[in-house]
Amino acid sequence: MSSQEFSTRSTAAADRDLTFVVIERHRELSAHYDAAMSISAKLDGPEFDAADEISSQRNHALAEHANVLIRSTPTTIAGVIALIRYVSSLREWELPDDDAWYGVFLEGLADAVDGIAMAQRLGRDGD
Repeated sequence: MSSQEFSTRSTAAADRDLTFVVIERHRELSAHYDAAMSISAKLDGPEFDAADEISSQRNHALAEHANVLIRSTPTTIAGVIALIRYVSSLREWELPDDDAWYGVFLEGLADAVDGIAMAQRLGRDGD
C-alpha cells in the first residue's frame, strides 16, 4: 500500500471515529476553564466572586467531560493513537478527580484495540 493510500484510509477512518470529536471538545473546555481562571486571578471583591463562579461552572463542565474522555472507545487505530497521545499530554487539573481513572482508561483502550482487531480479522475472512 502506498503512503498516499494509507494516508487517505487513515483520514477516512478518523472521520468515522467519534474519539476525535471527544478530544476536540475536551480541548475547548480546557481552554475555557483556563481562560476563566486567568481572569479571576486578576480580580478581587465582587468581581472576583462573579469570575470565580464562572470558573467553577467551567471546571464542572471540564470534569464531567474528562470522564467522557477517559471512557471513550476509539473505533480506529488512528483514534487509539490520538487518544493515548492526548491523554498523556494533559495536566493533572484536566483529568478526572478519581485517582483510579487510569484503570477505566486502559480497560477501554484494551477493549477498543480488541474490537478493531476483531473487525479487521472479520474483514479479512470475508474477502
